[in-house]
Amino acid sequence: MHLTKTLFLAAALTASVTAQTQLVRGDVDGIQNTAGRFQLDCTTIPLTSATVNLQQLHDQSRQQDIEYEMQVRNVGTAANPILDVVSATPIPEMFQMGNLRFGRAETWEVFGNPGATAYMFVDAMGNTRYTPLGGAGTWLLSGAALPVASGTISALGRFQIRFTMPNIPGLVGQSFVGQAAIVDGGAVTITNADCKDVRSN
Repeated sequence: MHLTKTLFLAAALTASVTAQTQLVRGDVDGIQNTAGRFQLDCTTIPLTSATVNLQQLHDQSRQQDIEYEMQVRNVGTAANPILDVVSATPIPEMFQMGNLRFGRAETWEVFGNPGATAYMFVDAMGNTRYTPLGGAGTWLLSGAALPVASGTISALGRFQIRFTMPNIPGLVGQSFVGQAAIVDGGAVTITNADCKDVRSN
Protein backbone atom coordinates (compact mmCIF):
# COMPACT_ATOMS: atom_id res chain seq x y z
CA MET A 1 0.00 0.00 0.00
CA HIS A 2 1.28 3.50 -0.86
CA LEU A 3 2.69 5.23 2.23
CA THR A 4 0.34 8.23 2.03
CA LYS A 5 -2.67 5.90 1.78
CA THR A 6 -1.46 4.06 4.88
CA LEU A 7 -1.19 7.34 6.78
CA PHE A 8 -4.65 8.42 5.57
CA LEU A 9 -6.10 5.15 6.88
CA ALA A 10 -4.40 5.51 10.27
CA ALA A 11 -5.59 9.10 10.61
CA ALA A 12 -9.10 8.32 9.42
CA LEU A 13 -9.47 5.65 12.08
CA THR A 14 -8.99 8.34 14.73
CA ALA A 15 -11.19 10.97 13.04
CA SER A 16 -14.46 12.05 14.61
CA VAL A 17 -17.33 11.89 12.14
CA THR A 18 -19.43 14.13 14.36
CA ALA A 19 -16.97 17.03 14.55
CA GLN A 20 -18.58 20.38 13.84
CA THR A 21 -15.27 21.92 12.76
CA GLN A 22 -12.12 20.64 11.11
CA LEU A 23 -8.53 21.05 12.32
CA VAL A 24 -6.01 22.69 9.99
CA ARG A 25 -2.42 23.53 10.91
CA GLY A 26 -0.88 26.33 8.90
CA ASP A 27 -0.48 30.05 8.42
CA VAL A 28 -2.63 32.90 7.12
CA ASP A 29 -1.29 34.38 3.88
CA GLY A 30 -2.49 37.53 2.15
CA ILE A 31 -3.64 37.13 -1.45
CA GLN A 32 -1.38 39.18 -3.71
CA ASN A 33 -2.76 42.41 -5.16
CA THR A 34 -5.84 42.34 -2.94
CA ALA A 35 -6.81 44.16 0.23
CA GLY A 36 -8.24 42.18 3.12
CA ARG A 37 -8.35 38.82 1.36
CA PHE A 38 -6.53 35.79 2.71
CA GLN A 39 -5.71 32.19 1.90
CA LEU A 40 -4.19 29.22 3.69
CA ASP A 41 -0.44 29.53 3.25
CA CYS A 42 1.11 27.34 0.53
CA THR A 43 -2.31 26.69 -1.03
CA THR A 44 -4.92 28.61 -2.99
CA ILE A 45 -7.65 27.82 -0.43
CA PRO A 46 -9.46 31.05 0.58
CA LEU A 47 -9.88 31.88 4.26
CA THR A 48 -12.70 33.94 5.71
CA SER A 49 -13.85 34.65 9.26
CA ALA A 50 -16.47 36.56 11.17
CA THR A 51 -14.90 35.72 14.55
CA VAL A 52 -11.13 35.90 14.02
CA ASN A 53 -9.06 38.85 12.79
CA LEU A 54 -7.19 37.25 9.88
CA GLN A 55 -5.10 40.38 9.27
CA GLN A 56 -3.87 40.23 12.86
CA LEU A 57 -2.98 36.53 12.52
CA HIS A 58 -1.11 37.28 9.31
CA ASP A 59 0.82 40.13 10.91
CA GLN A 60 1.71 38.13 14.04
CA SER A 61 3.15 35.23 12.06
CA ARG A 62 5.35 37.64 10.10
CA GLN A 63 6.79 39.00 13.34
CA GLN A 64 7.61 35.62 14.90
CA ASP A 65 8.15 32.06 13.69
CA ILE A 66 4.71 30.55 14.43
CA GLU A 67 1.91 28.65 12.77
CA TYR A 68 -1.69 28.21 13.87
CA GLU A 69 -4.01 25.39 14.81
CA MET A 70 -7.22 26.57 13.22
CA GLN A 71 -10.68 25.17 13.74
CA VAL A 72 -12.49 25.76 10.45
CA ARG A 73 -15.72 25.03 8.60
CA ASN A 74 -15.66 24.39 4.88
CA VAL A 75 -18.32 26.76 3.53
CA GLY A 76 -17.36 25.94 -0.04
CA THR A 77 -17.34 22.50 -1.63
CA ALA A 78 -15.02 19.51 -1.38
CA ALA A 79 -13.53 20.38 -4.77
CA ASN A 80 -13.41 24.14 -4.15
CA PRO A 81 -13.09 24.66 -0.40
CA ILE A 82 -13.52 28.01 1.36
CA LEU A 83 -12.52 27.83 5.01
CA ASP A 84 -14.37 29.84 7.64
CA VAL A 85 -11.92 30.17 10.55
CA VAL A 86 -13.77 29.77 13.84
CA SER A 87 -10.70 29.90 16.11
CA ALA A 88 -6.92 30.02 15.84
CA THR A 89 -4.26 29.13 18.42
CA PRO A 90 -0.56 29.95 17.84
CA ILE A 91 1.73 26.89 17.82
CA PRO A 92 5.43 26.39 17.06
CA GLU A 93 6.26 25.50 13.46
CA MET A 94 6.16 21.72 13.04
CA PHE A 95 7.62 21.38 9.52
CA GLN A 96 10.18 23.50 7.74
CA MET A 97 11.10 22.95 4.11
CA GLY A 98 14.53 24.07 2.95
CA ASN A 99 15.16 26.20 -0.13
CA LEU A 100 15.11 24.52 -3.55
CA ARG A 101 18.32 25.75 -5.19
CA PHE A 102 20.32 23.79 -7.72
CA GLY A 103 23.45 22.18 -6.30
CA ARG A 104 22.86 23.31 -2.71
CA ALA A 105 22.13 21.01 0.21
CA GLU A 106 19.39 22.58 2.34
CA THR A 107 18.03 21.50 5.72
CA TRP A 108 14.47 20.17 6.04
CA GLU A 109 13.12 19.63 9.56
CA VAL A 110 10.19 18.09 11.39
CA PHE A 111 9.65 19.00 15.06
CA GLY A 112 7.84 16.69 17.48
CA ASN A 113 8.10 14.33 20.41
CA PRO A 114 11.39 12.41 20.73
CA GLY A 115 11.02 8.83 19.52
CA ALA A 116 8.10 9.54 17.18
CA THR A 117 8.47 8.75 13.47
CA ALA A 118 8.37 11.58 10.94
CA TYR A 119 7.47 11.21 7.27
CA MET A 120 8.22 14.06 4.83
CA PHE A 121 6.41 14.49 1.52
CA VAL A 122 6.51 16.95 -1.39
CA ASP A 123 4.10 17.80 -4.19
CA ALA A 124 3.66 20.40 -6.91
CA MET A 125 1.68 23.45 -5.79
CA GLY A 126 -0.95 22.74 -8.43
CA ASN A 127 -1.67 19.35 -6.88
CA THR A 128 -2.67 20.61 -3.44
CA ARG A 129 -5.97 19.37 -2.04
CA TYR A 130 -8.08 19.71 1.09
CA THR A 131 -8.43 16.44 2.98
CA PRO A 132 -9.47 16.88 6.63
CA LEU A 133 -8.56 13.88 8.81
CA GLY A 134 -10.23 14.65 12.11
CA GLY A 135 -7.98 15.15 15.11
CA ALA A 136 -4.89 14.32 13.05
CA GLY A 137 -5.22 17.55 11.09
CA THR A 138 -5.66 18.23 7.38
CA TRP A 139 -3.64 16.76 4.53
CA LEU A 140 -3.00 19.43 1.90
CA LEU A 141 -1.01 17.43 -0.66
CA SER A 142 -2.41 14.97 -3.16
CA GLY A 143 -2.60 11.25 -2.52
CA ALA A 144 0.29 10.83 -4.95
CA ALA A 145 2.69 13.13 -3.05
CA LEU A 146 6.28 11.93 -3.24
CA PRO A 147 7.93 10.69 -0.03
CA VAL A 148 11.16 12.58 0.63
CA ALA A 149 12.45 10.95 3.82
CA SER A 150 11.42 9.34 7.07
CA GLY A 151 13.09 8.78 10.39
CA THR A 152 12.96 9.01 14.15
CA ILE A 153 12.66 12.35 15.90
CA SER A 154 15.76 12.82 18.04
CA ALA A 155 16.06 13.57 21.75
CA LEU A 156 16.31 17.23 20.72
CA GLY A 157 12.78 17.06 19.28
CA ARG A 158 13.63 17.21 15.60
CA PHE A 159 14.17 15.02 12.55
CA GLN A 160 16.54 16.62 10.02
CA ILE A 161 17.68 15.86 6.51
CA ARG A 162 19.85 17.63 3.95
CA PHE A 163 18.14 17.79 0.56
CA THR A 164 19.86 18.81 -2.67
CA MET A 165 17.56 20.01 -5.46
CA PRO A 166 18.29 18.18 -8.76
CA ASN A 167 19.54 20.44 -11.54
CA ILE A 168 16.45 20.47 -13.78
CA PRO A 169 16.30 23.87 -15.55
CA GLY A 170 12.68 23.38 -16.61
CA LEU A 171 11.60 23.55 -12.96
CA VAL A 172 12.96 27.05 -12.28
CA GLY A 173 10.18 29.26 -10.96
CA GLN A 174 7.81 26.39 -10.19
CA SER A 175 6.42 26.08 -6.66
CA PHE A 176 6.53 22.94 -4.54
CA VAL A 177 4.77 22.23 -1.26
CA GLY A 178 5.98 19.98 1.52
CA GLN A 179 4.15 18.54 4.48
CA ALA A 180 4.91 15.93 7.11
CA ALA A 181 3.07 13.31 9.13
CA ILE A 182 4.21 12.35 12.61
CA VAL A 183 3.32 8.93 14.00
CA ASP A 184 3.62 8.76 17.78
CA GLY A 185 2.38 5.48 19.19
CA GLY A 186 -1.06 5.05 17.65
CA ALA A 187 -1.60 8.76 16.96
CA VAL A 188 -1.02 10.54 13.64
CA THR A 189 -0.36 14.28 13.51
CA ILE A 190 -0.43 16.18 10.20
CA THR A 191 1.88 19.20 10.28
CA ASN A 192 1.64 22.61 8.68
CA ALA A 193 2.63 22.84 5.03
CA ASP A 194 5.65 24.78 3.80
CA CYS A 195 6.51 25.80 0.25
CA LYS A 196 9.37 27.08 -1.85
CA ASP A 197 9.99 28.15 -5.44
CA VAL A 198 12.73 26.42 -7.42
CA ARG A 199 15.72 28.69 -7.99
CA SER A 200 18.84 28.18 -10.04
CA ASN A 201 21.10 29.80 -7.42
